[in-house]
Amino acid sequence: MNQVLIVTGPPGSGKTSVALAICERFDRMVHVPVDELRHWVRAGYRHPWANDAQAAEQLRMASDAAVALARNAVGYRYSVIVDDVIVGADAEAYRAGLAGLDADVQFVTLLPSLEASLERDATRGAASIPHRVRALHAEFADAVSQERQPGAVLDTTADADARATADRVQDAIARGLARFG
Repeated sequence: MNQVLIVTGPPGSGKTSVALAICERFDRMVHVPVDELRHWVRAGYRHPWANDAQAAEQLRMASDAAVALARNAVGYRYSVIVDDVIVGADAEAYRAGLAGLDADVQFVTLLPSLEASLERDATRGAASIPHRVRALHAEFADAVSQERQPGAVLDTTADADARATADRVQDAIARGLARFG
């Protein structure tokens, strides 16, 4: 059976690296990096943290596009990994959009320490925005502590690399800890 795996976490948590490590393990995989979908907006682009109506609209447009791509890929018998920053109640748009899909839907949050997130994000050079890493890390930590973050939450601080984290993600799925839907 095909599945949809949603991998989330703050910047620097390893979402994309882990998604790619998992994709390497299987024959029919589609990776949906939602950040790239957001950058499809060429005129009127708003940063996700702009906190205005247009930024919110673009965030929703990107998550709707990710859901549509996932549904399409599953229809062709591919499994899908969606890689996005989804905190707490924001997951409901994915839950609703993927409802009724003939696939298992899994949700995993990667949450290393703030220091590890900052260090990993710094490798992006000019694209690194430390104050956003701090703010989003705090949002994720709060959602986890308040039990508002669905699925499995993995502290990936001590993981040697993305492959080690991919092993832990697959273990959480196999143990039924990441169910979403």
